[in-house]
Amino acid sequence: MGIPYLKNLPWSRWTRDERYFCSILYSQTHHNPAEFASWLIRASTLDLEPAGNWDLGYEVCFYRDFLWQLGGSAKHNDLPTKRTFDLCLFGERALIVIEAKVSEAFDAAQNQDFGRDKERIKSLPGLGDLEVRVVALASSTYFANAQVYGHPGTLDIFDGRVSWSQIAQKYPDVLLDQADRLYKLKPGAFL
Repeated sequence: MGIPYLKNLPWSRWTRDERYFCSILYSQTHHNPAEFASWLIRASTLDLEPAGNWDLGYEVCFYRDFLWQLGGSAKHNDLPTKRTFDLCLFGERALIVIEAKVSEAFDAAQNQDFGRDKERIKSLPGLGDLEVRVVALASSTYFANAQVYGHPGTLDIFDGRVSWSQIAQKYPDVLLDQADRLYKLKPGAFL
């Protein structure tokens, strides 16, 4: 049953927010993060060993919460207090940050933060030997267009890439497939 003012469609047909689609991905994968980590490492061609225990976080305020649990503060360590990662896979020897886009492109300024995040994370107490990787999650159309039309180096900061289409093939869900088709649509084109 749809909502009249939403043209009798559910909200899921209207939204373009990556948090929404990341929540769908999280709900598909949080019950077996080791399987997701293994698949993601292969699919995005990361130079990591997938074996071992893994945990998965959604909308992770890593600096703020990690340091708070240790009795410290991100603010007092000159770290961003509300820096939020879309998804994080926490392994025994690695941390994989997944940065997602649905309807927009990655930009150079934000990407510079990811370069700094790799070093910031490793500078935290007990994390110096941790392997930190950042994976771009976006539309297959975006990745194809970025090679032709994108600014040189825009995706260089990422250690791996995976598309919403690949995710939807691994975890069949109409909403994950929908996320792949939302990039560069004209207003009203998807309904």
